[in-house]
Amino acid sequence: MTDIEAEIKRLSKLGYHRLISGEPSEGYLAEVLELEGCATAGETPEEALRNLDEAMAAWFEAALKRGIAIPEPATGRVLLSA
Repeated sequence: MTDIEAEIKRLSKLGYHRLISGEPSEGYLAEVLELEGCATAGETPEEALRNLDEAMAAWFEAALKRGIAIPEPATGRVLLSA
């Protein structure tokens, strides 16, 4: 395992806030609130969450290779606005 792979694995275990929205007729959007642009979709909430794991790994890998700062998971409650 490379250093980048090990760091992706470590980061993936942190408590980032994941948001799932949608409905059965249109599918579901999954996103990580702290990672700008880290989002994916799925036909079910479960599929969207599985896809989000892959999206997070790709987001972390791109950030690490480009030297982009990776935000820490937010602590406590996260407030959303429509």
